[in-house]
Amino acid sequence: MLWLNLAWRNLWRNRTRTLVLLLVISGSLTFVAWMQNIACGSYNKMIEESVRMGSGHLSLHHPDYPAERLSELHFSQAQAAPLLADNAKIAAALPRLYVSALARSSRDNRAVMILGVDFALEKQVNPLLQDAKTVAGQLPAADAKNLAYIGSKLASDLRIDVGNKLVVMFQDLSGEINSKLYRVGGVFKSGVSQLDGSTIFVNRLSLAEGLGNSDALHELAILLHTRDDLPEQLARLKAACAGLSGLAAFSWEETSKQIADAIKMDSAQFRFMIVLLYIMVTIGTINLLLMSIMERTREFGLLRAMGLDRRRIGWLITCEAMLLGILGSLIGLLFTILLSFYSWHYGLDFSAMFGEAEVAGMLFDMRINSTWEWKWMFGLAAGMVLVVVLASIYPMRKALRIAPAEAMRRH
Repeated sequence: MLWLNLAWRNLWRNRTRTLVLLLVISGSLTFVAWMQNIACGSYNKMIEESVRMGSGHLSLHHPDYPAERLSELHFSQAQAAPLLADNAKIAAALPRLYVSALARSSRDNRAVMILGVDFALEKQVNPLLQDAKTVAGQLPAADAKNLAYIGSKLASDLRIDVGNKLVVMFQDLSGEINSKLYRVGGVFKSGVSQLDGSTIFVNRLSLAEGLGNSDALHELAILLHTRDDLPEQLARLKAACAGLSGLAAFSWEETSKQIADAIKMDSAQFRFMIVLLYIMVTIGTINLLLMSIMERTREFGLLRAMGLDRRRIGWLITCEAMLLGILGSLIGLLFTILLSFYSWHYGLDFSAMFGEAEVAGMLFDMRINSTWEWKWMFGLAAGMVLVVVLASIYPMRKALRIAPAEAMRRH
């Protein structure tokens, strides 16, 4: 306790230098810890929106379908349904068909991707099928088998509008060319050119009839109530599918690799930034502590002359650095909590600066609510204390090499 008292008194002998170092430590910790909370909030938003727009937290496919995306790689809905029965952890299961086709109007034609969906189910979760995205007409009703919901750019390219006819030609599951006639029931605008220019939503049963198999599915997207259940549910589904032919379970990271890779890359860049910032804090701490040691050269010489050994002088300097690190980290954590509470409760709206972000063909709202990454926050604080203590080693070694006789001659 005596050494901590002495160290505390020494710190405040030069208030300006101590306050500057506390500002550097607390400011750096606040920045990285708060940005970590915001980054994790943005990752959560990307994942949740991508699983709703894409293949869910989990999905069932033919084993080769995610890699090859061929229409003939389908599975039976009757085969998959029992695997999801009586599972309270599943929020929704969305059966889907994906078919590459040629869409023709009386004026033009375009290559498109047809999505056969259950409109009533999809509207509850899929951001593309919300009313806010509809720019003309409306989303077809659940039993409307001959209505299509198409992208705004595709409607413009084909020069068609709500109520106009649309013919789609595609290869059925037997390899024969088939065609179906739809009327445009609604037009959506996602803001992603690729989606708006090549996507058509139709009734799944209608498309399945055109493919020649009303029980066929390319995907059964599964949404969970919480992502925390994902590892357990993935293991359970993989085990259940192991005894079935032509059916496999995948996580969102496997089916949405571009999103997962984008998150991993951004996370790695952020970790690199943390390392650089901690290196800068280390350099700043070394400089300021070294200045303190040089100013107290005569004092250390006097202590040595009075019989204080090197080990105790080293311990005194270590205590000063430790107190600096702890105090700076506590201040940094306090400001992190205050800023994180605001960004968690009210959110941060970056849409004015960036609009909506497009990643891997998906559009994400730029209003972000941060999360509470307590492990990271306290880990970063502990790391900051360690960095400051380690930064004191070089100045401490300089102090321990001071010769008492030479130091006493300095003024």
